[in-house]
Amino acid sequence: MLYLGLMSVDIKGKQQQQEAKRLHWFGGLFVVLSITGFVNWLFFPLAPFLEQLLSLIHAVAGGLFSVVFCFYSLSHFRRTLGFRRPVILTIGLMLSLVILYLVVSGHLLIFTGVLERIIWLKDSHLWLSLVTVFLVFVHVLFHYLSFPERRRLVVPSRFVTLSPAINGTILKTLTLATVAALLVLILDNITKPAADDVFIEDYQYNYGASPFAPSLAQTKNNEFIRKRDIAGSMRCIACHQASGEQWLASAHRHAADDPTYVRNVNLLQKSRGTSATRYCEGCHSPVALLTGQLTAGGQHAGVPGTIANFEGVGCMSCHGIRSITSAEGVASYHFTPRSDYLFEHSSSPVLSFINEQLIKLRPALHKKELLPGVQQTSQYCGSCHSQFMDKSMNNWGWVKMQDEYQAWATSKFNLAKDPRFIHPKNKQCQDCHMQKIAGQDMAADSEGKINSHYFVGANVMLARQFGNEDLYQLTVDFLQQDKVNLTIEPPEDKLSRQNSLYVSSDQRTVQNYPVALYRGERAKITVLVSNQGVGHNFPGGAIDLNEAWIDFDIYDGAGQLVYRRGDLLANGEIEPLATVYKEVAIDRFGKEVWRHDLFNMVGRSYVNVIPSGSTDIVNFEFDIPDWATSPLSISATLKLRKLNQKYYDWVNEQEAVKANPIIDITRDAIKVPLLKVPAVMSEQQERLTAE
Repeated sequence: MLYLGLMSVDIKGKQQQQEAKRLHWFGGLFVVLSITGFVNWLFFPLAPFLEQLLSLIHAVAGGLFSVVFCFYSLSHFRRTLGFRRPVILTIGLMLSLVILYLVVSGHLLIFTGVLERIIWLKDSHLWLSLVTVFLVFVHVLFHYLSFPERRRLVVPSRFVTLSPAINGTILKTLTLATVAALLVLILDNITKPAADDVFIEDYQYNYGASPFAPSLAQTKNNEFIRKRDIAGSMRCIACHQASGEQWLASAHRHAADDPTYVRNVNLLQKSRGTSATRYCEGCHSPVALLTGQLTAGGQHAGVPGTIANFEGVGCMSCHGIRSITSAEGVASYHFTPRSDYLFEHSSSPVLSFINEQLIKLRPALHKKELLPGVQQTSQYCGSCHSQFMDKSMNNWGWVKMQDEYQAWATSKFNLAKDPRFIHPKNKQCQDCHMQKIAGQDMAADSEGKINSHYFVGANVMLARQFGNEDLYQLTVDFLQQDKVNLTIEPPEDKLSRQNSLYVSSDQRTVQNYPVALYRGERAKITVLVSNQGVGHNFPGGAIDLNEAWIDFDIYDGAGQLVYRRGDLLANGEIEPLATVYKEVAIDRFGKEVWRHDLFNMVGRSYVNVIPSGSTDIVNFEFDIPDWATSPLSISATLKLRKLNQKYYDWVNEQEAVKANPIIDITRDAIKVPLLKVPAVMSEQQERLTAE
């Protein structure tokens, strides 16, 4: 019995020693976690390297702490549950539960990242960390106060005995953390890839001091950008999957491999040299422009197989823009590469994983640099969706071309005090073309929505060209949202009878009387085309290429054609007398610049668009034949296609465009009775005509 008693005392002593060792590690890691966590929280923002380093140490220490916590809490509760100190036990249980929550939430944050839709997880982790420190202090204080009076003197001595060990553990832990930090610093530097190819030797400055002219693009000191700092959109998709999948189908992604663009940029290179393609590529492929490829010996983005051709307007092409330099367009932006996180561009899978997790854990710098406030403005879009040509390109003079920004700036969507203003707030380009939609993405907001990266507009041709039926249907739906509407005004019947007697307003009833047209007479039908929902002119974009027109038809009661305007000819072109919304650009000799070779453009011979908030009034006059039967069915359809037929055929000589779909934007139809002119009416008509 004595032996068993001595053995149980010995076992108990060993258990206490093991628990004390665990307490040492528990205390040391707790201090490291507290320092790294609270320094990053209280003194944010820190230097990017220090902030990421502390987060990395915090994550590693948290993983070790979770293991130590499991063993320590089990042994500690097994030893102390028999003590009759309910307050300490309650506080201890609370402390264990809070620490357990911190462990679980910490692991979730490490692997999911700090997501906007679950931002409460990060907030609760931070605030419960403060609660944990407070509970530890209270737990230790009550532990001391609950001892009998005779044993309180023993506790300080035991604490003094334990403190060197605990302090030693803390010192060792901090030393290990410091060594780890140095190793991370060294590893980060030795794993940085060598500078990739930046620019072509003997770069030609044909358009002035700026290497990017004639585009207006700028960088810091007008230096070229490393390819890895602007290309590599597929890496972004690893985290931003929903946005990336949408971008892959978008017109931005296909800005450089669009067959129409390839045809034109090759024409420009052949006519003016590779340096001249900088004018186009500042917006169609910033990768080619900013990396210094657009000079003799380099390749423009129209060349298949190049990174620039694949990316078009890639992720960093937009998200690397920190400021807009002017409202002139032609790439009037300032590009700045984002800051590197630890192990950026490393070829090691492990280090690349750590890099991705650090971006997820500390996304503030990432969001600050890649989502500046300017990206929420229409001027940001206008940096490329506005255009001019000057003497350096056309050898003539300054000519203004498409300008979606100016059209928006003078519209009702930007004039809150305009009496026509019908919206509760100003609308930017992004409000229509990047609407919020549901998406599983790191950038999703608290409602699980992201800004659409389809950039839906009017380019149904590209969606069909690259076989994306989902985007095609989205684009058709977008075009048919009644932003532009068409109305046929009921015709005026000049031969209708009127009562000459006076009737007071309270005796009159509001009533639309039937209107009729008469065989053998000349009639006029008015069609109103209103641009009430588009934030710029309709049509917009390259209106020398795309075209909208009114298809106007009248059939009699037997289905016989009475009158038509806006029909397509056998060669696919619109018949000459149709009402067409487009532009005809001309060169210095007055000839049409129909191949979109805008470097030859010096003016316009024709332009017809409907400004935002305006209505176009179109009159159709026709003779009603005697053989027509009643009623007349009158219909008008506003149609749109991306490419006019002449240009479409020219592009098809070299690059096959799979489709050039025609979309019905809006339509209206009415039926009008058709009557024979009575003799008395004929006399009245002659009198009215004479007057």
